[in-house]
Amino acid sequence: MIRRTLKSPILDVLRRRFGARREVESEGALRVSSRAAAQPSPEILRAVRLLDLRTRSFVESLFSGDHASVFLGRGLDFSHVRPYQPGDDVRAIDWKVTARRGAPYVRQFLEERDLLVVLLVDISASGWRGPGEKSPGEIAAEIAAALAFTAVRNHDRVALLLVSREVERFVPPRSGRRHVMRVLTEMLSHVPSSTDTDLTPGLEHVARSLSGRATVFVLSDFIQTGPHDPFVASLKRACRAHDVIAIRLSSRATDELPSVGWVELTDPESGRRVVVDTGDRKVSERYRKRVLRAHARTASLLAEAGAELVDVDSAGDPLAVLSDFLRRRRLRRRSLQP
Repeated sequence: MIRRTLKSPILDVLRRRFGARREVESEGALRVSSRAAAQPSPEILRAVRLLDLRTRSFVESLFSGDHASVFLGRGLDFSHVRPYQPGDDVRAIDWKVTARRGAPYVRQFLEERDLLVVLLVDISASGWRGPGEKSPGEIAAEIAAALAFTAVRNHDRVALLLVSREVERFVPPRSGRRHVMRVLTEMLSHVPSSTDTDLTPGLEHVARSLSGRATVFVLSDFIQTGPHDPFVASLKRACRAHDVIAIRLSSRATDELPSVGWVELTDPESGRRVVVDTGDRKVSERYRKRVLRAHARTASLLAEAGAELVDVDSAGDPLAVLSDFLRRRRLRRRSLQP
């Protein structure tokens, strides 16, 4: 019931956001959100509250049981040594203490606290329009809300970057539930100044401007209109400086052409239009292969740069996919700890 109730307010907010008159700002200008922002509309406040309700059970489920942290940092603080017990990881044995005391001892560590979680959200036109029960924009908002509320519960800080072909809005990192509500309000109320996608400026901002290591979630369809080489270079720099997790938003409805005869297709970012015969098998097969090649190329690029990839289909449950990924990542990272 919550899923059906959630759709309409958020979709209405997104439609109004992209339908509003775009005031194109000077090239490269970065808008840093201030606390003196205008009072959000009742529609946006309602959408934020619904996001809170929709993600509450997700956050609770992640913290059920004995879990010290959800977003694991790479830094670990040494705590103490204790006697070895059957089943302990032999890589954790402290050989100096073992030799000195004549019995095996293992090192114990505390997970890094006060982590920084960065939400880098693609707000270009291709990232919010789409067929199906939910648009990619709605899914991005839902995932961002889940990650932000999880970070707050984990006592971590949250920052927001809204990116089209440039960084349009930056909300500096803070902690606390009130800050998360502000982050979601900014994300839903911001009117993009461009319909194009170029994640390069956002990745450059992440790589150069953030102090300390962060966990960076990039929410995008990764359909780049900007140049390829600068994007790859910026992605690699960001991955060297931070833990980067790419959440790729897609839809099976757009991966294949339905057989409905002659249709006019429009690129939501460039506005380019083309008329195709969807009933032609060769056309449909060529389209499908191009989409698959593009997906594979992006996945390979992300892997080579050192980013983790999570594919989220608009027809499924994004929070279930996200929950499964975070649990598997937590188990995998803990198994590698000394």
